[in-house]
Amino acid sequence: MNFKFKRTKQTAKQEEYIDKQVKKFPKIVFYIFLVYFVLFAIYISWYIYFRNTYELSEVDGTSMQNTLNPDITVENDGDDLVYINTKKQPERFDIIVINDHNSDGSEIKLIKRVIGMPGDYVTIKKADDGYFHVFMLDYETGEVYCLNESYVKSYEEWTYGPDSVYDNSIYMLGEEYEARFYETFIALPSNQENVVLVEGIYFFQVPENEIFYLGDNRGRSSDSRVRGTASLDNLEGVAEIILPGGAEEGANLLAIKFDALFSFYWNKLENFFSR
Repeated sequence: MNFKFKRTKQTAKQEEYIDKQVKKFPKIVFYIFLVYFVLFAIYISWYIYFRNTYELSEVDGTSMQNTLNPDITVENDGDDLVYINTKKQPERFDIIVINDHNSDGSEIKLIKRVIGMPGDYVTIKKADDGYFHVFMLDYETGEVYCLNESYVKSYEEWTYGPDSVYDNSIYMLGEEYEARFYETFIALPSNQENVVLVEGIYFFQVPENEIFYLGDNRGRSSDSRVRGTASLDNLEGVAEIILPGGAEEGANLLAIKFDALFSFYWNKLENFFSR
């Protein structure tokens, strides 16, 4: 059987419609290209900004538990990574990376938390609950208050733990100070111009352009209590984005964890619109 298909003749309206679509096609292609170009430009701009603002840093050890490296027991055992903002000036409670030196002169990077800013009055002593706490002094009003630090791993381990290196006390004028803090800041003759006695409590004033920093795992952290205050000039950056277990997964600047970045920028937007 032979089938013959009859070609229908296009009407004038159909031809007019086709002509219009043909004429629109270059515009459609142009708009698609424009959208992709804008998106690509935004991405490149963001990428350049990110690379020039943030650096990747590895978190070693247990001194910042449970905030960082909560599950590890030894160094280099699935360590976290953090993106640090190298342009940002630190504020109290920020997590920071500091360039420092060991006793043998070798360089070391420390990741700790800012507790005292330049000019702040700080001390570490036992509170009514029997544990060590950080106390601050408002010098203008004379108010003494205990810092609320929910991020500290364990006040009990810090004060009485068998592995704590800060479990000793020094008694002065009825107050019980953490021994290492007292010896490093209050009792040291070279610091006397920065020591004040208010309401029977000794405080150390953080010098200008320096910060007082501690680890969240207070019983196991080599921080200002051992190393003294740190100059802001030695600050490498403020940790803003945490990549849990990033070292184990091999994350780097070319393998950005977008879920961590999304959470970070989403929180920024929430904070902006909640003002």
